[in-house]
Amino acid sequence: MHLTKSCAGIALAALAGQFLLGCDSAGGSRSAAPARSPGAPASVPFPVAVGDTWTYTLDTLGLPPSVLVKKITSVRPVPGGQQVSMAVTYTVLGIPRKFHQDYLFGTDGSISFRPAGPMTLPALSPANGGRVIVPPLSVVKSGRPVTWTVKMPPLKLAGHKISGKTRFTVQGGGIASVTVPAGTYRVTVVNMKVSGTSTGVDKPAVLVQRMWFAPHVGEVGEEIIAASSGSGQVLTTVKLRSFTVR
Repeated sequence: MHLTKSCAGIALAALAGQFLLGCDSAGGSRSAAPARSPGAPASVPFPVAVGDTWTYTLDTLGLPPSVLVKKITSVRPVPGGQQVSMAVTYTVLGIPRKFHQDYLFGTDGSISFRPAGPMTLPALSPANGGRVIVPPLSVVKSGRPVTWTVKMPPLKLAGHKISGKTRFTVQGGGIASVTVPAGTYRVTVVNMKVSGTSTGVDKPAVLVQRMWFAPHVGEVGEEIIAASSGSGQVLTTVKLRSFTVR
């Protein structure tokens, strides 16, 4: 028996959202940003000192506004770069939820997401590069796409078993000017396109995550855009409200 298109689409959207945003729903965000902090090597495009803190406003279609706070709690040298741990507080309707996220900041300027805890989905973070958030800076500046495909782990939804594949494409989008509550910034744009197919769906479900990175600041904002129908509707907007860089 085939799933309805709506059920399969919900499953794909949830799956993509968990990977893209590094949390449990489309209401969160991950901090990934090419920016150079004082004292950091030129190859490290992000402020990565313990205590660095970013506060964002977050608006998701159909949900009340929320606040997202990210704070670096540890930085540890590892082969190829630095492992950075962040404490994340997501507050909606005055109720905070707290969790941690881990990232690998490569010496080549790349940033990779390392999921941890009960929300880890191994199929979405393969060792062959499925963890990439930001490719090496040389690739971002060139505009060359970085693409990979992963299999969706079998899921049960509405009593039906579904399976599928998700294709990720990360690509630099040039330079732009962006205004957020914290100010106006000249940013580097990085786009991540997620295209998923699953049982019972004729056309893929497509989401685009557009991220904006400012030097010495980090990620100043992002958008999640529905691209399946070509409408370009913005589903989620994240904007920097304030930041403290040590």
